[in-house]
Amino acid sequence: MYKLMGRKGTGSAAVEALLALVGAEYKVEDVERDAQGAIPAIYRRINPRGEVPSLILGDDSVMTESAAIMIYLADLHPKAGMAPAIASPERARYLRWMTYLATTLYMSDLRYFYPERYSVDESAAPGIKAKAVADMESEFAVLSEGLGKGPWFVENRMTALDIYAAMLLSWAPDQKALFAKHPNLGALSQAVAANPAVAKVWARHGM
Repeated sequence: MYKLMGRKGTGSAAVEALLALVGAEYKVEDVERDAQGAIPAIYRRINPRGEVPSLILGDDSVMTESAAIMIYLADLHPKAGMAPAIASPERARYLRWMTYLATTLYMSDLRYFYPERYSVDESAAPGIKAKAVADMESEFAVLSEGLGKGPWFVENRMTALDIYAAMLLSWAPDQKALFAKHPNLGALSQAVAANPAVAKVWARHGM
């Protein structure tokens, strides 16, 4: 059994959705901040950075980094069809865009929602947030072009990549404007949310 340690509205949502889709046996443990906003010390022994999600594997080892967790789970449960096979021509595209999401849009989201983390100068927060919005605009444009007609990125079916993308799309500062500008991204988001297993997880996370 897997144990997913996360928090509502965070990157654990996509991992939880994938666990449900591959039919894995798992349980979820929410890692809540204390009254001062601090992460519990007991969780930092699992993930020293205090970030969520963390996935406890069957042998009690720990995986962190949401994109890595999703790539691993999709490969470990191939019958669910959540990733192109390693020898598939689509594999390179799948890994390219999964990594793109983790290293661009996810990072911009963090700067947007937590600008105070990126400077020792509190007055810098508004500028950091504004730059994150500008960066996301160009990053979403690149993603839209890469997606093409869609709604799926690879093999004309939903994969872990689409789930990860849909989660990040849900965090867009102005989702309505984003989807008006890039309808294919809106179509991807709707297609992922239409899956009953995903819809249940999205609802739990208030997405």
